[in-house]
Amino acid sequence: MKKNIMIAIHFLTLAHTMSKTYIPLLFSAAIFKAISPFLNIIMPKFIIDELIGEKRIEVLILYVAITVLGNGLLNLLIKLLDSKVDIANFAMVNSFELHMGKHIMDMDYENLEDPEILDKKEKAIFPINNQGVLWRMFGSMITLLQGIITTIGLIVIVATLNVYLLLIIVAIMLVNTTLLKKQQSMYYEMYQGLIPLNRKIGYYITLIGDFSIAKDVRMNHMAPFILKKVDDYNTASLEQFGTYFPKYGKTDGISAINLQVQMVVVYAYMAWQVLQGFIGIGSFTMYIAAANNFSASIFGMLANFVEFNQNCKYLEQYLEFEQLPSRNETGIKKVMEKEQVEIEFRNVSFRYPRSEEYTLKKVSLTIRNGEKLSIVGQNGAGKTTFIKLLCKLYEPQEGEILVNGVNIKDYNREEYNQLLAVVFQDYKLFSFSVRENISFYQTAEEGKLNHALEKAGLKERIARLDKGTQTSIYKNFDKEGIELSGGESQKLAIARAIYKEAPLVILDEPTAALDPYAEFEIYSRFNELVNNKTAIYISHRLSSCRFCDHIAVFDHGELIEYGSHTELEQQNGLYSKMWHTQAQYYA
Repeated sequence: MKKNIMIAIHFLTLAHTMSKTYIPLLFSAAIFKAISPFLNIIMPKFIIDELIGEKRIEVLILYVAITVLGNGLLNLLIKLLDSKVDIANFAMVNSFELHMGKHIMDMDYENLEDPEILDKKEKAIFPINNQGVLWRMFGSMITLLQGIITTIGLIVIVATLNVYLLLIIVAIMLVNTTLLKKQQSMYYEMYQGLIPLNRKIGYYITLIGDFSIAKDVRMNHMAPFILKKVDDYNTASLEQFGTYFPKYGKTDGISAINLQVQMVVVYAYMAWQVLQGFIGIGSFTMYIAAANNFSASIFGMLANFVEFNQNCKYLEQYLEFEQLPSRNETGIKKVMEKEQVEIEFRNVSFRYPRSEEYTLKKVSLTIRNGEKLSIVGQNGAGKTTFIKLLCKLYEPQEGEILVNGVNIKDYNREEYNQLLAVVFQDYKLFSFSVRENISFYQTAEEGKLNHALEKAGLKERIARLDKGTQTSIYKNFDKEGIELSGGESQKLAIARAIYKEAPLVILDEPTAALDPYAEFEIYSRFNELVNNKTAIYISHRLSSCRFCDHIAVFDHGELIEYGSHTELEQQNGLYSKMWHTQAQYYA
């Protein structure tokens, strides 16, 4: 219980920071809902007593007017507050999605490639998006408060008749609450089992709506395969539901029988009180209403308490995911020299999470300021891992990486990122405008933007468009959006790197899909663009080797050769073999 209270306080604090009016709004709605039943419990007693007794018209009119107007005003106010609460709940869930989205974007990159972390993410987000546990937790807390206020008033009314009647009702409600708790545990167990399935089915559902794979789907007749996957996961989900739903029905049936027993006891006792002349018809009506409302209020309180605990159990996973540490955010140093970059790898070794094999082994090399380095090797040699470490996406298990004499883990991430302009092999374009895809800011510097497009060879192509740089990439949100060719997409990614004007430029095989001649042309053109900046070119082909100062040859995670093109060609090693195999393209 203590843990659940701490979880609730954490989320209430977060909610209050997101909206100062949210919590007061929930409390206001709870208070008015709590007092609303009493009007319909107490006033009918006076109306019935007056009808049986003195039958004064003016008094009856007054009682009816109080009942009708009171109900009308309370219902109007409650409906108004409910509508505001619904809107506030929607806004609050969106705020928490943004909060979680920011956390995911700030997380260590290595976590985003870890299946165990991805499952934790799904367990954190799924209950909020699909089960509404966040606003349900807030709602259960407020309804619990509402129930406490209502129950106190009803206890006062029913206890004036017979305190043992209260104890009978409470006993039956405790039995039903135990059944409800068991049912909630079964729900939790079922949904935890469904989460891995939902992550898989979510992937295939995304594929169904992904227009970028449309050609592959049609040419390879993939539709039956994808739909079969979806159908299989749906079948597995239905089997889960089929296992648990009969158990839910059993607990619901027992609860319903208990409520009928309670109703028989209450009505029998009240009827006996009337027959004995201890209470009148008006009081009979009031006590029956009070007893039924008390029963409903007690059960509601206990049910909300169970639901509160259950929702906290779901949200505990959100909290655990939210609190995953970001080791790469520990650096605080500023980069003092942003115009030059000197890089040194000192005995760097690295292996991926949950892997026993090292991807890089004892790598040591130095890249001087303004130097052009080509990193080559077969697929899986460790080239991209080298770049991920340099970009602070991972941290080495052994050794250290220095930039301008400082270990990069000591640099502030935002400061350090300003040094790098990287075009990855799997670069991404987004459904933003051309200018936003290059600058990632709402207002791009026009001169820099045009310079980047011109140097990347896209200026004329974009100038021919009606909306120019305001044209959307893809048609997701704009029917006038454009689909760039593979070569144009690469040029746009390169324009992004040029626009950043960083002192260190890295091309990590962004042209792997092109033929060697086209690749050589792009690398040669880009080499002219980087001018005197430090540059690293990565490829399993050798397009960039002729114009680079040094070449680093990787094989199975080790740096096996290092030198100029001429030096390595004469050594008859791996580089020499690769060069002579591919020489026809670069001669």
